[in-house]
Amino acid sequence: MIKAWAGGLCALAVAAAMVRILAPDGSMGKMLKLILGAMTLCVMIGPLLQMAPNLSSALQQAPDTSVPSGFSAVVQNQMQAAARKQAETVAAAQLADAKISCREIHVEMDTSQSSGIRIVRVTVSLQDQTQAARAQKLLEDTFGTAVEVKIRG
Repeated sequence: MIKAWAGGLCALAVAAAMVRILAPDGSMGKMLKLILGAMTLCVMIGPLLQMAPNLSSALQQAPDTSVPSGFSAVVQNQMQAAARKQAETVAAAQLADAKISCREIHVEMDTSQSSGIRIVRVTVSLQDQTQAARAQKLLEDTFGTAVEVKIRG
């Protein structure tokens, strides 16, 4: 088996050298070199696939993603924080455009679903009670979710 593999590898090397000499310099030559490289890789890993028949089935199995790793949890938290900050910025801009002054904006996110990050609730603290209904309507239209307005004087 090893003799056949080594013989095939040597024959491929000789054929590759001849093709490289005869290949044109343009894009066709680059394509031929790419094909030869792919063939060389296939010939080199062929015996490994024969020695480990279970390797190909193990490679096709999807990894278990039900338990997030430490890195993916950190990435998830960073994405949630960035989305929260962006939503708070949008809310502040909407209120500023409507000439409504606010003290604090807090956005609660939900990442439990695999579809992404969802805004659960927006809490706004206003200085003026007369603008509460207008601010609530404006932000509910913007985010499409419940908005809680608190008045803090």
